[in-house]
Amino acid sequence: MRHLRLDPTLVIAVLALAILGTVIIFSASAVRADMEHGGDSYYYFKRQIFFLIVGIMALVVGAAIPYEVWQRSVIGLLALTVFLLVLVLTPLGHKANNASRWFRIGPISLQIGEFAKLVVVMYMARYLAARGERLRTEPRLIFPPLAVMCVVSFLVVKEPDLGTAMFIGMIVCTMLFISGVSWRVLTGISLASIPVITYLVLVKDFRVQRMKAFLDPWKEYDGSGFQLVQSYVAFGDGGLFGTGLGAGKSKLFFLPESHTDFILAVIGEELGFLGVAAVLGLFAVLIIKGMKVSAAAPDSFGAMLGAGLTLMLALQALINCMVVLGLLPTKGLPLPFISYGGSSLLTSMIAVGILLNVAGRSKTA
Repeated sequence: MRHLRLDPTLVIAVLALAILGTVIIFSASAVRADMEHGGDSYYYFKRQIFFLIVGIMALVVGAAIPYEVWQRSVIGLLALTVFLLVLVLTPLGHKANNASRWFRIGPISLQIGEFAKLVVVMYMARYLAARGERLRTEPRLIFPPLAVMCVVSFLVVKEPDLGTAMFIGMIVCTMLFISGVSWRVLTGISLASIPVITYLVLVKDFRVQRMKAFLDPWKEYDGSGFQLVQSYVAFGDGGLFGTGLGAGKSKLFFLPESHTDFILAVIGEELGFLGVAAVLGLFAVLIIKGMKVSAAAPDSFGAMLGAGLTLMLALQALINCMVVLGLLPTKGLPLPFISYGGSSLLTSMIAVGILLNVAGRSKTA
């Protein structure tokens, strides 16, 4: 436990987000849970509390394990992740809403795609740290991480989960950029991915409907645009100070994903603009602190790992906020620490735990 040095700023910001998320989840899901789970209005709340406790334990363990352990074991973790992503597509995977993304263990479901994000960040940190300045002068060095990205993304798309697959691609390309790979090379990769993404959108009708809803949600109000319009209504009703915790109406089956992907709209309605600003402020503290930890890391692997983990949390929070505000098409990415979902919360807590270990080993610790 000699590496267990908990940075108070990081810990307070993360716990504040997680506790706020748990409270809002109860507010957003109590009526739904009461009707869907035999009068148990605490159904989602109790499950989130369980994962919050497990997540805090995972954070402490992650903070105590020297981050070099992940450097040595990441290839094995990557192989295991690929194996599980294949396995979840078989009858052993749990299927819900025409998607096979989870392993069911009793009452608990674990989404492998969430953990894949974390493992990809670890792999990228190890690979990029080992190549250093060579990445600037040898473009061929980007092919191994691109191959890993393609394999993992392909398996995630098969679930199907295009949002997570695209997110993994964004993480890989962003980490390549901050490691010094030419923006021209990354622009070429982005342009090459456009036909693939276009095909994947057009081949599934529900993705086409999401695009239509994004372009004109009011026109699609009776269908795929209903959720986004209700998100706008929730933010509008909240105003500056909100309607009050528990007093929102959007969660009364108006907003379909009120306790998961669109939970920020419930915060906007019940806590108002000031509540949303507080959430964004806590994320800003987390991101700024994470980047400072990365800059002060004692070695290149620690620096890339800290930057990658911070980017993972920052990009996911940014994308979720943009989706809820109608600035991006619906992607199904939860808001870290706040949205309902055990796999997302566990992954985020582990990421912060590892970040705390890097912070404890930094030059300024």
